[in-house]
Amino acid sequence: MAKRNILFVDDDDNLLMAIRRQLRGKFDLLTSVGGKHALELLKEQEIAVCVADMRMPNMDGLQLLEKVQQVSPETVRIMLTGNADQATAIDAINKGRIFRFFSKPYDSDLLEQGLNDALRQYRLITAEKSLIEETLAGSVKVLTDVMAQMNPAIFGRAMKVKRWCDRIAPELQYPRSWELGVAALLCPIGMVSMPPDVLARMAQGKPLQPLERDLMKRTPEVGRKLISNIPRLEAIAEIVFLQFRNFDGSGFPEKGPSGEGIPLGARILRILNDLAEIGVTDLPTDIDFEQLERHKHRYDPALFTTIRNLLAIVDEEGDLPPEGREMAVLVDKLQVNDYLMTDLETTEDRVVLTHGTYISEVRLERIRAFQRLHKFREPVQILRGAKPASSHSVVNA
Repeated sequence: MAKRNILFVDDDDNLLMAIRRQLRGKFDLLTSVGGKHALELLKEQEIAVCVADMRMPNMDGLQLLEKVQQVSPETVRIMLTGNADQATAIDAINKGRIFRFFSKPYDSDLLEQGLNDALRQYRLITAEKSLIEETLAGSVKVLTDVMAQMNPAIFGRAMKVKRWCDRIAPELQYPRSWELGVAALLCPIGMVSMPPDVLARMAQGKPLQPLERDLMKRTPEVGRKLISNIPRLEAIAEIVFLQFRNFDGSGFPEKGPSGEGIPLGARILRILNDLAEIGVTDLPTDIDFEQLERHKHRYDPALFTTIRNLLAIVDEEGDLPPEGREMAVLVDKLQVNDYLMTDLETTEDRVVLTHGTYISEVRLERIRAFQRLHKFREPVQILRGAKPASSHSVVNA
C-alpha cells in the first residue's frame, strides 16, 4: 500500500520534534520548518494531509494552505494554531478550505482522531478522482471508437493532431494538457451527423456542395451537444464548439468571442486542424505553414509563430535551377533530389509542391502518402542528376 504521508508545518522545530515523538509509529510523518520547504515537499511526493501552524514568518499558515490547495488539491488541509479567534477560523475555512481546525494546546487524542478522519477523507477524494478518470477514459474511448468505425481517415487525422498537441502542450505550458489531447480527438465527433456518402467524398478530397459545406460548418455544434453529456468535459465541449472560430471574429459560430477571448485550446486546434488537412504526414514543413499564412485572419499570430517553431521541420532547398538532365516522369517515378520544373498538382487543381523545389526524402514521403488518396496530373517535368548544393541541407525530424 502506498504511503499516506502527513506533513506538519511549523516555524518551531522543538514543537515538530515533539509531534514526531508523539505520533511515531502511528502515521507516516513528514515535518517542515516553514512554508517554502513544505511546498517543495509537495512537488516531490504525495502528501495526503497537511497540518499547518497559523503564525509563521514570511508565509503564514493561511497563505500556505491556499497554495497547497492550488498545488495539490487532493491534499486534506488542517489548521493548528494558538490564535483561535473567530476571524482566523473564518478565513481558514473560506480561503484555505480546511478540513479541521485545532487550537493550541491541542488534545492528543482529538488530534489523532482528526488525522485519521483526514486520511479517510483523502482516500474518498482520490477514489472518486480515480473513478471519474476511468469513467472519462471509457466515455472518450467509446466516442473515438465510433469515429474510427465511421471514417478511419477522419479519425486518423484527429490522432495526428493529438500527437502534435502532446508535443507542444508542455512548451506552451498548457494547463491540464490532457484536455487539449482529448479535444483534438473529439473535434470531428460532430461528423456523425453527416451522411455517409458525404463523408466518403470528404475522405477522397472531393469538393462538397454548398448545402453540404453548411452542414459541415455546423458539426461543432453537434459535437458540443454530444460531449456536454459527459461530466467534467465542459471545457472540452466549448473548445470543440469554437474550433472553426477565427481569431478576427469571423467563422462559426457567427456570434462568439474573438481574439484572445477564444479559448486557448480552440485557437491551437484552429491551426493544427488546418495543418492536418493540407499535410499528409506527421512531419509538417515550412511550406505547410506558408499555405496557412494565406488565411492569416484565422489564427492567433503569436500562437501561430510559436507552433510553427515547435513543429515545422527544416526543409529548405535551392532557388536557382541546377544543371541536370531534363525529363518528363510519372509521379510514382519521382526520386530524391529531382528538381521540379513544373508544379506538382492533383487532378482537382490542388498544388502539392511548387516548381523550383527539390524532392527531399520528407517531400517524397508526403507525395507517396498523398497518392493513396489523390490522382496527380502527369507527367511531371523535372531535372535529374543535379544534387542540391551543400548549403541547401535538409534536416529530417
